[in-house]
Amino acid sequence: MKTPETLRAIAFISAALLSGGCILEAAAPAGPPQVVVVTATPDGDGQNQTSADASATTTQEPAQTLMATFTSSLTATFTAEPVTMTAGQDLSCVKGPDWKLYEWVARIAEGETVTLIARAVPEIPDYYVARTGDGTECWAFGGSSTISGPAGTLPVRETPPLPTVTYVIENQVLITLCAVFIRGKEETAWGANRLSGVIIINGTFSVSILAGYYDVQINDCAMSTLYEEHDRAIGADPAYRYQLIANDVDFYIQNNHPFSICWIDILPPGGSWTKLYATEDGGGSILTGQRRDFTLRAGSYGIQATRCTSAVLPAAGLYVHPGMGGVTWA
Repeated sequence: MKTPETLRAIAFISAALLSGGCILEAAAPAGPPQVVVVTATPDGDGQNQTSADASATTTQEPAQTLMATFTSSLTATFTAEPVTMTAGQDLSCVKGPDWKLYEWVARIAEGETVTLIARAVPEIPDYYVARTGDGTECWAFGGSSTISGPAGTLPVRETPPLPTVTYVIENQVLITLCAVFIRGKEETAWGANRLSGVIIINGTFSVSILAGYYDVQINDCAMSTLYEEHDRAIGADPAYRYQLIANDVDFYIQNNHPFSICWIDILPPGGSWTKLYATEDGGGSILTGQRRDFTLRAGSYGIQATRCTSAVLPAAGLYVHPGMGGVTWA
């Protein structure tokens, strides 16, 4: 009876005989590899015979060598989808993520498309670093424009330092200004932030300040506030480093005299008497108990009224300022 091992050996030899020959190669512990060549030759009866001669083939190369070569040449190449912005209006492209605070670099015209290469930190949304057609890189606001591509995949670029700018105040009211207060927008008190002595009529005042958002208050010498704005941008953009104080004030004059008034004249600082009101261009006299509305540049004036009988009333002072309401003659 043939054992399973004997049957497997017979099957192996039969396969070799049917295939006409094969090469068996085994790794030896040391020395050159031993190659055993198994061949099949017919015997005198026409039957195949096998022979194995390891010693005869230890130094002889096989007639044919089969070699399989595997080459891995897979290279993954990823091309990021470009991100572009088409301007919805004319844009100022500047040195940092705020067109009011940073210096101007280039203009992006309405309808122009630029490439976006970076975005601002999350605390400053809708600002991107753009590359214009001539290769200029600058920051632009994208809130009013059309963004194409995965803007969220853009790298984040850190915010550049803010510039120091010269903030200029020009006094065009007709009274001297005595106090300029500038405080951080998170502060609550004005007193410690007084910056100026006086700004004369038609005079200017300037201060160097780090660009940013501030609360600003400007008062005359009677501490009447002529200008106050909270969270005001003071920056490199020309419109945001200059403040003109030129308030026009609406007020009224009420006649409580027992007679009508037909003319009113005013005297501005350093000027001459001019008509504020007269019957020929004012639509009639100001009757007893009646009032009329006027508009004047804020400031300090002399004022004089004339009765319709041509009698002139004594001159008085008139201080025109925001919130004054009106003047009553009695």
